[in-house]
Amino acid sequence: MSVLKILHLEDSRLDADLVEATLASGGLAAEIVRVDGRETFEAALESGQFDVILADYNLPTFDGVSAQVLAAQSHPEVPFIFLSGSIGEELAVERLKDGATDYVLKDRMARLPSAVRRALDEAAERAERRRAEEQVLRLNTELEQRVVERTAALERANDALARRELELKDAKSFLEDLIAASPSMIFRLDPSDLRITYASPNIGWLLGYDTAELVGVSGALEQMIHPGDRTRVREAVQAAVDGGTVQIEQEYRLRGKDGRYRWFFSLMRVDYGAAGRPETMLLYCLDIADRKAAEDARAESERRLQAILDHSPAVISLKDMSGRYILINREFERMAGVPRDAIVGKADRELFPPRLADAYRANDDQVLSKNRGLEIEETFLQSDGVHVYHSVKFPLLDAAGRPYALCAISIDITERKKTDDALKIARLEAERANRAKSEFLSRMSHDLRTPLNAILGFAQLLELADLGEDEQEGVAQILKGGQHLLHLINEVLDIARIEAGHLSLSPEPVNAGEVVQQAIELVGPLAAARGIALEVRAPADEVVILADRQRLNQILLNLLSNAVKYNRPNGRVTVGFDHLDAGRLRITVTDTGAGIPPAKLALLFKPFERLGAEQTAIEGTGLGLALSRGLAEAMGGTLGVTSDVDRGSTFWIELAVSDAPRPRVAASRVALAANGHAPSETAGVVLYIEDNQSNVRLMQRVLQRRPGVRLLHAPNGEDGIRMARDERPALIFLDLHLPDMSGEDVLERLWQDRELRRIPVAVLSADATPAHPSRLKAAGAVAYLTKPLEIREVMRLLDEQLAAARPQESEP
Repeated sequence: MSVLKILHLEDSRLDADLVEATLASGGLAAEIVRVDGRETFEAALESGQFDVILADYNLPTFDGVSAQVLAAQSHPEVPFIFLSGSIGEELAVERLKDGATDYVLKDRMARLPSAVRRALDEAAERAERRRAEEQVLRLNTELEQRVVERTAALERANDALARRELELKDAKSFLEDLIAASPSMIFRLDPSDLRITYASPNIGWLLGYDTAELVGVSGALEQMIHPGDRTRVREAVQAAVDGGTVQIEQEYRLRGKDGRYRWFFSLMRVDYGAAGRPETMLLYCLDIADRKAAEDARAESERRLQAILDHSPAVISLKDMSGRYILINREFERMAGVPRDAIVGKADRELFPPRLADAYRANDDQVLSKNRGLEIEETFLQSDGVHVYHSVKFPLLDAAGRPYALCAISIDITERKKTDDALKIARLEAERANRAKSEFLSRMSHDLRTPLNAILGFAQLLELADLGEDEQEGVAQILKGGQHLLHLINEVLDIARIEAGHLSLSPEPVNAGEVVQQAIELVGPLAAARGIALEVRAPADEVVILADRQRLNQILLNLLSNAVKYNRPNGRVTVGFDHLDAGRLRITVTDTGAGIPPAKLALLFKPFERLGAEQTAIEGTGLGLALSRGLAEAMGGTLGVTSDVDRGSTFWIELAVSDAPRPRVAASRVALAANGHAPSETAGVVLYIEDNQSNVRLMQRVLQRRPGVRLLHAPNGEDGIRMARDERPALIFLDLHLPDMSGEDVLERLWQDRELRRIPVAVLSADATPAHPSRLKAAGAVAYLTKPLEIREVMRLLDEQLAAARPQESEP
């Protein structure tokens, strides 16, 4: 139930509080207006509409009976309940006969909620009954009117002999009928006292009176006028007469015979005599109850709309076609910093700085000229600075599609813009940091491998030389130590790449059995030397997993070599395959070694942690397992271990199973460079573009083993490109880190030259970043050799490329 509005005539505050509490306990929410005398009671009746009137019977300066009379005159439809501690049964019955709805004794206050509900129900029933009666009356009137019109038409058609007389009669009848059916009543008034001397018969269906009840009755018109309108009407008529006004227009309420009031538009015409005194007064009263109801409904709709707009967090406004504000919401007031009354009716130029106002107007003109919505960002100057708003502006169109107003809805995005700017800066900083990390890792790889290139390169040359036994042993130790250091550098850099998020992977469908078999073959010599048996329990069907083949091979080699190195003499290493749920495959490597205590398992995957093995003769860096786990996780898998002391350990890697076939390697522009032929006169010339003199001397020593080859050296990229153009070598060895440009830029410029692109280019770099080889091969390189160089690999590549160039020498 909605909140009731109750007028309570009571001089006792205590009793009033008791009434309010009783209603609340009875489940009735009420807004109670308490009055304690005649003046306040009459004022309350005039100022508001109430659902129920409660009245004490006796008050110090007023009484309930008088209150009942006043209420019946002004609000006869409102239930009136006596609430008293002194009224007797006889008086109560008398009050009920005079129109009271009910009475409740104060010592039986618990009856009050049910009495109020019953009174409201009865009032609702009476109202419904009145509406039904009015509907029947209106239908009867319409039916009568139709009958009259048809009868009149029939009489005019059938009475040809007495047409003129009938026309006069018909005209009179039509006028009477028109007046009777018209919503406009006609009164003739006596100017001396405004007594009604004539009343049109339609007053019967409009207000329910018979004309005899009003004509000649003194004060009848004033009594029909609503008490709240009487003074205003009386003063307006008097002022008009005093001023000699002929026509007076007003709107006021007239009471019907049933006690209900209806709104009428009043037009009074006054005829003045020779002395200037009113001689006749005609009053036309047009029923405007429906119009008033529509106006009230529209006003209520506007209030609801304004309430909705005022509760919106957006800045909302409506402008007319001249750019003046006709509606704004509370958020607009807050944004502008001025009250609503100071904004409505004004244009932007009157409210905002000219620069901003002109920008707003330009946006408005764009919307109206194109007759469609527009989303833009606008700035508003507020007390705490400039705010940025995301605005949606669109025209309101009439039935013909023409704009008659412009609506704007704006959201403050100042904080979001600040956040976006901060995120942009943070993103740029992150990108800069990522570039710095990439450059650091690339430089570290280059700087650590470059000196090893000279050490291992010259050691390999010494290994190929005819040396004594002691010298050969020394060279072998140099190679062994260098390879160990190179392995350590590779693992440290890989871990750094994983931690920095710069590890480059190439996931593809991979045959798990093939990769395991390749790793077994590589570990076979080490296992044979230690008497370790290798066993593979291959799956019945081919299993394809999604992995980077090179990195998966690296993980398996690490797990297998550890299983061999830390096994018992004549032990066993078993590789198994287990299919898991959710489409995953587990590859296990089980050894028969000493096992790992549970307390040490947590340390197993920490970099440089060897669990005491550093005190044994078993070589290792302590990085392999940490790197293997990082690689497995980077491929979307996991790597773990279970171990039993004195029985051995099982290391496993889990990866996703793939249903896709293994991909074919896409062709690149390497093919042209690898198969192209250099001019015959330069078939024995090799160009080495390199700035490090140790690397150049090493290459000179390597090529001394091929006496027919002439080595050219360029210390920078520009010289290298020039020498390639002049000498047309059979092969170019290219370093990536040059003093004037990058090796990638050199390769690109060589490829852009239609003649030079035929010369095969092999990249020799100390940068072992995994993404480089595939990128440079796609750019045209025939090979990517990582420093420290494998001398035999360099010789093989050299022989292949020179052999590819030789056949052209015999061509005519």
